[in-house]
Amino acid sequence: MTVTRIIPEKDPKKIIKAKRKTVDVSPNLAIYMFSTFDEYLQFCTSLAERQENTYTFLKKSSLYLYNSNYYLCITVSNKNIDLFKTLYYAIIEFATNISNPDLFERKLIEYGKSIFKTNAINNCIKYIKY
Repeated sequence: MTVTRIIPEKDPKKIIKAKRKTVDVSPNLAIYMFSTFDEYLQFCTSLAERQENTYTFLKKSSLYLYNSNYYLCITVSNKNIDLFKTLYYAIIEFATNISNPDLFERKLIEYGKSIFKTNAINNCIKYIKY
């Protein structure tokens, strides 16, 4: 038995090329969702009560309110990755990690209400201590 497949001839001039848009992705961006502002305050309070100041390197952190939830956006440089790992274990006790943070950050900037534009963790801890 012989099986053959006949391919109909197509016009060789029509070649469709698709280009994929590339998005500049920041691998060092993380967004965490707190369901209430009290959870965010508890997180900041727990950081303030620690002996080590692992949060002081976070200059690029912001807090947004969107759909009755609070979102903490943290940008970490490559030299501070080890400190961020320590902070990560503290934050997951109070918040949920958001997947695809680059796109979600754009949504927060456009539709969310900014609570702290910069230095969100340090500013909150400063107000807690006083």
